[in-house]
Amino acid sequence: MVERESDPLSEIFKAASDPTRRALLTILVQEGPMRVTDLAGRFDMSLNAISKHIRVLERAGLVSRETRWREHLIAAEMEPTRLIDAWFGQLRSAWELRLARLQEVLESQTAMTTDLSLKVTQHIAATPERVFDAWLDPATLIHFITPDPGFRDPEVTNDPREGGEFKIIMKAPERDLPHWGTYKEIDRPNRLVFTWVSEFSLEDSTVTLTFAPKDGGTDVTLVHERFKSEEMRDNHEKGWGSILNRLAQHLG
Repeated sequence: MVERESDPLSEIFKAASDPTRRALLTILVQEGPMRVTDLAGRFDMSLNAISKHIRVLERAGLVSRETRWREHLIAAEMEPTRLIDAWFGQLRSAWELRLARLQEVLESQTAMTTDLSLKVTQHIAATPERVFDAWLDPATLIHFITPDPGFRDPEVTNDPREGGEFKIIMKAPERDLPHWGTYKEIDRPNRLVFTWVSEFSLEDSTVTLTFAPKDGGTDVTLVHERFKSEEMRDNHEKGWGSILNRLAQHLG
């Protein structure tokens, strides 16, 4: 029967797996070379049992033995532990490589969601001033700022100035859906820009509305930027389309 060559790293782990052998090695590192009899005196076991533990440590290269007449002097050898450092170093390198790849994927996905945007347009039979003001008047907003006919009238509060905040609580049949944001730009009656925050949106998601007079009414263009996914983008596109339709019906 052919014996397999022993693996140095396995021998080290085997030697270090026993608490008595770990304690022996710790004593030798801290106090320096010692006689076997002195080492045995530190433990509640026989000299023969300690000698067996020392032989396991010797096979792993973790201790060396020097014979002086009838005495055996045992010393710690730390060089083999470099094998452990090298092995763990390889593991760390592989793990860090996986983390780096994961980071690349996440950054790629973030860049993708950052680029996602939607654009919805609607012609409304009202002046740009009237259409613009509807977006800043809570009494008017409650009539159209709902994405679905099944929603109840929302709660709306706002501070209609640049830097001011708004809050819209949409009333879905099963639960309330809070939305809020900050007015970034108010240029009556041409352009309105605000952030849009909800459980479905990304940080710094922004909505830009432009109002252009046409055929006695107003062409409204709504651009919403930054979404968590294409599905979220598509859902918001339907929702904003419904909101603009409701606005057109309310003002028309």
